[in-house]
Amino acid sequence: MKSKILFSVVILIIFIISSENLYSQAGFSPRIDSVINLCTSPILSKLVREFSGDTSTIIGGLPYTLLSRHSNSVDNPKAAQFIYERFQSYGLQPQYMNYSANGSNVYVKKTGTKYPNKQYIICAHYDDMPSGPLAPGADDNASGSCAVMESARLLANLNFDYTLIFVLFDEEEQGLIGSKNFADSAYFRGDSILGVINLDMISWDGNNDYQINIRSNTASLPLANGTKNIFYIYQPILIPFLVMDVASSDHASFWTRGYKAICGIQQRTEVNPYYHTVNDKFQIISMPYYLSYTKSAVAALMTYGWDYLADIIHTPIVTSLPLVPVNASAVIKSPHKIAKNINGPRLYYKVNNGPLNFINFNYYNLDTFKFSIPGQSAGASVKYYIAAQDSLGKFVVTKPARGRGLNPPGTIEPDSMMNYAVITGIASNNEPVKYSLEQNYPNPFNPVTSINYQLARNSEVSLKVFDITGKEIAMLVNQKQNAGSYKVEWDASQFSSGVYFYKLIADTFSETKKMILLK
Repeated sequence: MKSKILFSVVILIIFIISSENLYSQAGFSPRIDSVINLCTSPILSKLVREFSGDTSTIIGGLPYTLLSRHSNSVDNPKAAQFIYERFQSYGLQPQYMNYSANGSNVYVKKTGTKYPNKQYIICAHYDDMPSGPLAPGADDNASGSCAVMESARLLANLNFDYTLIFVLFDEEEQGLIGSKNFADSAYFRGDSILGVINLDMISWDGNNDYQINIRSNTASLPLANGTKNIFYIYQPILIPFLVMDVASSDHASFWTRGYKAICGIQQRTEVNPYYHTVNDKFQIISMPYYLSYTKSAVAALMTYGWDYLADIIHTPIVTSLPLVPVNASAVIKSPHKIAKNINGPRLYYKVNNGPLNFINFNYYNLDTFKFSIPGQSAGASVKYYIAAQDSLGKFVVTKPARGRGLNPPGTIEPDSMMNYAVITGIASNNEPVKYSLEQNYPNPFNPVTSINYQLARNSEVSLKVFDITGKEIAMLVNQKQNAGSYKVEWDASQFSSGVYFYKLIADTFSETKKMILLK
């Protein structure tokens, strides 16, 4: 199937999410982090080598080498048996779905403890190309298949709120036949599928840039952004780009039935040159990239399986008067109860890059929490973030994202913070006492971010944006401005994901900072 869309050679992550889960931010869970770190290169490498025929394996109690997994190959049923027996070895109870004389999906179900009738699925296709006697298919798609089998191994002994289904599809290369039969059967049974993760070609990274595309249709955009958040929390080395409306692999079978889905795919400029050839062998796999991608997929499945989701809704503070306490509020929403005792929400702050301080909330009503930041001297720069955890202490969320620490929440600060400047407060002259350029917020961002800066005197001001090569791509400010505090927004919707730099020049002051666009 993918041969019809050469530049849509697929690494697929697909998530389908119901209208129940409207929370855009994933929490950090030490338990999830510890589980995904049980996935190692030696374990994953051995599994891929066996499934791609790089080394012999044991099927039905006898040595066997899988030279091909093409749907018409004599090895294809052996590949299905390999999957079945692997699931069994993890203590699970797999089943075949024989939908035709030549097609067989293999799947296993772990019933949820709270919502047994609501399902999340992780899947891949196990058949491959070309059609001759030798078809290793290491990247396409032993990589995705083995990631699904590895996720089953890691999660076999854990209980989840929702039912988890691990499934490997046959005959993807012949037109998504296996996934279509699976999705159609689920639809006509009335199954409540809340989410699907589909993995297809997740191990090729020719230039080691760790970039992937995340494909989405319009209905799935909230899901696409939420999944990027999971990547950022657990495997920030991966850099996802958001691309709209490409249905080139098994995710299309679920889109057809009205399920929301997203699809992660390698960069179009990095198509695996060994795709659909006899040279798609284990040796071409980028193991660090593959390992990181597999861990991300498992972390995403666990996050959704336990509903470790929340939103911290807060309008960032821009400026404050000197020595006057600053009131901040946050609305914190989650499917789990938010702790309100000694482990309740906190606001952490730093003054002029000093030590990290914290304050507890001084008021709450339902999901609204309020804080009072102590007043600071004129000219001070205050950085801050907000943290909360669920009442059982299983996960923590911060704004900005990627803070960690439980009991109390947020003791490990995120990579970036919100910030505001303390101005002089003179009635006729609210100018700050120094020049400064603040970190943009949010960071990473998509596609709009804000940049705050302060001018000590009336100045000719230049604020420019540069790409990673140093090329100027945007002029945000180029004029004379009076002393004071300023806020500029940059809309990067026409630019690709990546690292950018912004530089402020004012009078004799010059400073450059880095920002990350994640689409």
